[in-house]
Amino acid sequence: MNFLETLLLWLTVLSIGVLCGFVFTSKVKRVLPFFAGYCCMLLASAISVWLAYRIFGFRSLSAYYCYWISLLLNAAMRSLAIAELCRYKLRAYPGIWGLGWRVLTGFSILFLLHASFDTWGQPNRLAIYSLTLDRDLDIASVAVLATLLLIHNYYGLSLEPLQRTIAAGICFISGTDIISDTILRTFYTGYLFPFFSANETSLWVALRPYFQRINDLWSTMHAICFLAAIGIWCYALRKPVPARAEAPVLLPVDVYRELSPAINMRLASFNDRLVEILKP
Repeated sequence: MNFLETLLLWLTVLSIGVLCGFVFTSKVKRVLPFFAGYCCMLLASAISVWLAYRIFGFRSLSAYYCYWISLLLNAAMRSLAIAELCRYKLRAYPGIWGLGWRVLTGFSILFLLHASFDTWGQPNRLAIYSLTLDRDLDIASVAVLATLLLIHNYYGLSLEPLQRTIAAGICFISGTDIISDTILRTFYTGYLFPFFSANETSLWVALRPYFQRINDLWSTMHAICFLAAIGIWCYALRKPVPARAEAPVLLPVDVYRELSPAINMRLASFNDRLVEILKP
């Protein structure tokens, strides 16, 4: 590892540690426990990868497995955090949430099967499997969060500032990962694939430093984008999160009676139809 990579790794570990401190001091775990778990997973993964680099070496096989396994674990926890954001606002509408969690589960199973099928017969299976699954989950993350925001805007609902900021940070990380995973996967399965054969060993040895230089450059850019997302979350969590009120604050009775049918009629109708469809 060069000086810049070492510096970015330390900054990443330090920033995630600060984020976890904000998570526990702001009591966000009471409202979004899976997001709190995702932040803790990021910290554990960063420390594990750093220890693997220090003990076994940056280019070692152990560090290779540690990095790609941590990538899978982070993707899984991020997916749970996104599902939690959806449930947080849609649980008041059991029909819509019933459809939503079934769609999310179906997509997860589909992505697992697609990543397994896409990895079949490829060298570096763990890397390609992790890249494919992480990329698919990132695409789904952006699509799900965008759909959630569209539903809220269409029906006149609103997300709290904390949830909006968390969703924005996840979208930023997911968008960066989509580009990163697509580029690396293309290199592994496309441009680099012929060089893994025994006949091209000497050529791969000559070209490997150039590919590593490109990979190090993109890893640096990715780390900077990740630090920016961590900064977004730290800014959102700088103040304690108030506990969610059991009963919502309502408008005056006369205003509510006048506006409520116009605001909630379409959403209530849609929810009732989904409840009927999803009945066992």
